[in-house]
Amino acid sequence: MELQVVVREEHGVLWSEVPELPGCFASGATLSELRDALAEAIGLYLWDLPAQLDGELSGTGRHTITVRPVAAWPGAQAGGPAG
Repeated sequence: MELQVVVREEHGVLWSEVPELPGCFASGATLSELRDALAEAIGLYLWDLPAQLDGELSGTGRHTITVRPVAAWPGAQAGGPAG
């Protein structure tokens, strides 16, 4: 699934929104942190699972990314919830 992501910077913090998913926002101190937070936010919004993002967040502005669900939460053991 392709989505548009808008990345902004305010007061030294990066944040993003996904216009196609009302209320879906993420933030991070770096583009790497923002990408991880965005994968989690989009995945939870769409599937109640983390998502894998394809496409680069190269700075502020509008970006197109491809998302797909990840089969399980990172660190989850087969047959039971993580933790």
